[in-house]
Amino acid sequence: MSTSIERRDGRMAVAGALLAGAGVVSAAIAAVLMFAVDDADAARGFAFVGMVGVIGAVTAAVNSATSERKAVFATGGVLLFVASSTMFGMSFS
Repeated sequence: MSTSIERRDGRMAVAGALLAGAGVVSAAIAAVLMFAVDDADAARGFAFVGMVGVIGAVTAAVNSATSERKAVFATGGVLLFVASSTMFGMSFS
C-alpha cells in the first residue's frame, strides 16, 4: 500500500517539477518579449503562464521526498512568482 502512495507522490512531484520548469521558461520568454521585442500583450500572457508554474513548484515541494528538494522547489517557486508577477505588472505600464 505504501509503495503505491510513494509512487503516486513521486509522479506528482515530477509533474510539479515539469510545470515549474515550463513556468520558468515562460517567464524568460515574457522578459524577452517585454524588453527586446516590445510586445507587452504577449509578454503579459507568458508572464501569467509563469505564475501558473508557481503551482507546479508548490506541488513539487509538497510531494518531494527529501527536505533538500522541498527547499529547492519552495525557493524556486518564490523566485518564479516574483519574476512572473513583476513581468505581469510591468506589461501594463
